[in-house]
Amino acid sequence: MAHLKFTRRPIPVLSELRPVYKIAQALLILHITGHGGKSSLVKIHLMNWALKRPERALALRSGAESGQLHLPIWGFDPAMAIALNLAFQDELITQTTTGGFALSTAGLAYVKLILADDSILSEEKAALHSIGKKITEKMVTSVSKEWD
Repeated sequence: MAHLKFTRRPIPVLSELRPVYKIAQALLILHITGHGGKSSLVKIHLMNWALKRPERALALRSGAESGQLHLPIWGFDPAMAIALNLAFQDELITQTTTGGFALSTAGLAYVKLILADDSILSEEKAALHSIGKKITEKMVTSVSKEWD
């Protein structure tokens, strides 16, 4: 009878699915696009969706400038949900009374380190800075109500 021997090997994970990458993205989203470092879960996922393709970030920037969003349904990324959970457990973010998230003192310190290094997440930082704080929670709620 033949014997099989298996050797465990590491499984490569796409960088955009790695928890540290997603946590850094979430912190940047809260800091750059959130008012007072706070944001709703829906807005975090909208910004995450926009970061996946340059044309999506451009559509958000256009909507921000015009004051109205005209977007298709966007997806909720399970990797971002996991990252938010991990960031909460590591006390980088706190949950708000409205169900959104806010940067903690530790999260703010971490995001400042990310912002200080131009070689880290440069495309994401540029896209988020181009959108800025112009996308309000009211705009996000309004466009998400169109899904019904």
